[in-house]
Amino acid sequence: MLKNLPAIEILLVLLLWAVYIFLLVPIAVVHVGPIKNWFLRLLTIYFLDIQYGDAQNLAINPDFRWLHSLTYQGVIAAIALLTMTCFLVKAWGYHFNPNLKFIKSPSFQKKILLALLIMATIDLFYNEFINYDKAIWTVFFGVDIGSFKFSIPNLTAAIEPGILEETERYLLIVIFLAGFNRFPKYRIPVAIYGSAILFGLSHLSNFGWHGESFTATIAQVIGVMGSAFIWAELYLYTGKLWLPMIYHFLMDYISDLQSGWNSAGWSWNGEITDYIYTVLIVGVPLLFSIWMLFGKRRQVMEDNADLILNLNGRQSMI
Repeated sequence: MLKNLPAIEILLVLLLWAVYIFLLVPIAVVHVGPIKNWFLRLLTIYFLDIQYGDAQNLAINPDFRWLHSLTYQGVIAAIALLTMTCFLVKAWGYHFNPNLKFIKSPSFQKKILLALLIMATIDLFYNEFINYDKAIWTVFFGVDIGSFKFSIPNLTAAIEPGILEETERYLLIVIFLAGFNRFPKYRIPVAIYGSAILFGLSHLSNFGWHGESFTATIAQVIGVMGSAFIWAELYLYTGKLWLPMIYHFLMDYISDLQSGWNSAGWSWNGEITDYIYTVLIVGVPLLFSIWMLFGKRRQVMEDNADLILNLNGRQSMI
């Protein structure tokens, strides 16, 4: 029936996705909401997360290109996780909104926000175009946009990690902030570096993806941590989850435009330039992230952490 009546197929798949989005919400709220131990929360988030892994099993017929790509590439699965997160974090007693408007910290400085955005942009360009040409000038100013391969799958394949993986990182940040709240000197560093390390380790699953070698996967695990440092601080400094989502999307989308969504995600030839590249993409953001942990820069993140955890009784404005 579905084969001969494609319109019914679309309705059925969309209905299944609607169920899918809300299926785990009561499970998360009832069974994960009461959990207080931070380590057990990490485990439950992992087990809930893997429920979204079989996105390709609910794909609309390829004849409907946009709908097929949105379902096949896991975009709706990412929205499902984001939806679940809104309810789950609320059940924990914390504030969550992708566009959370924090009460402005007295220590907030526009120049620091600008520095964060510039650093995130430099990191984005360097990561995306260093393999295009080793010359720094070409990396930033000589990219041949004409060689980009625009397609629907390239777009939707980048939207999915932008939403899903940044939602995952947000959950990790909240769990670490709450778990180490009794140690105020350490909760921000643990949230930033703990979430970044786990984010990097999650890329171990890319081993073998369209020919990605083991050494390339290890290089990717290490390399993506640099961006994770910056994106975590971008969220903690602004409260805008959509900001790191945009940067994450752009990083994946530009990569897809160059080589296609179904190509190996990372390369490693064992040359000296590979080592230098890996050190730079991790080392420079690491130094910048350490700089952010002092003075008024740190205080803004501390104030926002209190707002996220609802520790001061002030309400966030939506």
